[in-house]
Amino acid sequence: MNAPHKCSATVLPDYHQPLEVRELDVPPVEDGGIIVKIDRATICGTDHHITLGALAPISKTPCILGHEMVGIIESQGKGREQDVAGTPIITGDRLIWAYSYCGKCYYCAVAHEPTLCTNFTPYGYADSTVHPYVIGGFSQYNYILPGCHVVKVPDEVPSHWASSASCALRTIMHATDRVGGIRPSDTVVVQGSGPVGLYGVVVARAMGAKNVINFGAPEARLQVAKSFGADAVCNIETTDNAQRAEQVMQMTDGRGADVVLECSGSHFAQEEAFQIVRPGGRIAMVGAGDPKPMSIPGMAFIGKQVMVTGIRSAGIQYYREALEFLAVQKNNFDFDLMFGDTYSLAEIPAAMEKMAALEEIKPIVDPFK
Repeated sequence: MNAPHKCSATVLPDYHQPLEVRELDVPPVEDGGIIVKIDRATICGTDHHITLGALAPISKTPCILGHEMVGIIESQGKGREQDVAGTPIITGDRLIWAYSYCGKCYYCAVAHEPTLCTNFTPYGYADSTVHPYVIGGFSQYNYILPGCHVVKVPDEVPSHWASSASCALRTIMHATDRVGGIRPSDTVVVQGSGPVGLYGVVVARAMGAKNVINFGAPEARLQVAKSFGADAVCNIETTDNAQRAEQVMQMTDGRGADVVLECSGSHFAQEEAFQIVRPGGRIAMVGAGDPKPMSIPGMAFIGKQVMVTGIRSAGIQYYREALEFLAVQKNNFDFDLMFGDTYSLAEIPAAMEKMAALEEIKPIVDPFK
């Protein structure tokens, strides 16, 4: 198989501008690089944030949106015969991949925090006018840079599941690791019922949490949370902080949650996390997007002696864990409850509007539709 010299892609010309389907160059593969045909992509809330300039100046325009995708190998450069775990990869295999981190800066080489790399190349918000042009999921083809770690997708994991694993689920795998895992005695509160929050519910349940509570809206998403094993849900449109806190206290003998996964990004939810976590508990700040700062008294940290960790993306180990999680749990959870309709490149604006209106949880993109 040989990739074409050009392909179609959905491009954001500039912030606050309508998306356009454009024809872009597909460059020849170099040593260490891979050209893939995008099988499926999925839409993330961050894609909408990028259109509004929320990631500037990190993001560049014009850019191909989309950072959740699965690609089928078309061409492999010299030295690209294995994935990050040493599994052989050949033409026709499906892959997901991390951003291209430099491996040389302080954060890569000393701190071992590649997601803080100061020289990384992102997918989904990089300048599409410079080589290699096609590095975004809303495109027919993508160029996997030599610096990108890749993971082969297991045969039993559908492409749209694997696509969501490359952002929403790998972020939750990172978050649960950062908070020290989920223990059988833990009560876990997941704030937010979007894709990240719902994966938080699934992972907390699969890891054996004693209680899993989901705060979110609308009601249809809370029903998905229940299907994923949430013991209790609280609709934030019909409950207030006091009522939600009372629910948590009733289920924890008045102590509060052992773990809070804040997945909504709302500054109200961030403040609430400190109210509902128990003394000595753990909070992972996963959500993003709210420009308003949260207001937290200093004694919220000291008085409760809570551990708070921020989650930015994830290293390649969590991509691999996410895929393995889906493969192992595929018969235990109906992951398809999270996914909406399948859209063409030209239909992506409509799909993003539906997602922003909370009418769909995770729209799917087929760039060849």
